[in-house]
Amino acid sequence: MTRIDPASTEDLPTIEFSTPMPGFPEHRTFVLVGSGEDEPVFTLCSVDEPALRFIVVPPAPFFPDYAPEIGDQVLEQLATAKADDLLVLLVVTGGDTPAQATANLLAPVVVNRATRRAVQVILSEDLPIRAPLLP
Repeated sequence: MTRIDPASTEDLPTIEFSTPMPGFPEHRTFVLVGSGEDEPVFTLCSVDEPALRFIVVPPAPFFPDYAPEIGDQVLEQLATAKADDLLVLLVVTGGDTPAQATANLLAPVVVNRATRRAVQVILSEDLPIRAPLLP
């Protein structure tokens, strides 16, 4: 794993959480680091504590029918009125093998593409917390 040096993150997309992710109240600023040009896997790394990182993926390559309902309160929090302005990312939990990796469909990270403000939303829909990432 590559260690992220906060001093070298100026050119990376910085994401500011309007409310911290559950369980991490001290961490609001993260950078989104790609794993490679052709891979839809990213790492969300804390700027203040680079060892704190989350693997995230866009839902489309893994769950093409995933269409969470983003409420007006979230849109207001992210300072947008249009769902088209949003980037949805799923937090992945790794396993011993790639086939054991799961994605949290119930609590996606939602990012306003223009302002890069984000929030982790806990949906009211009945969705799995540990959906298998690979078939």
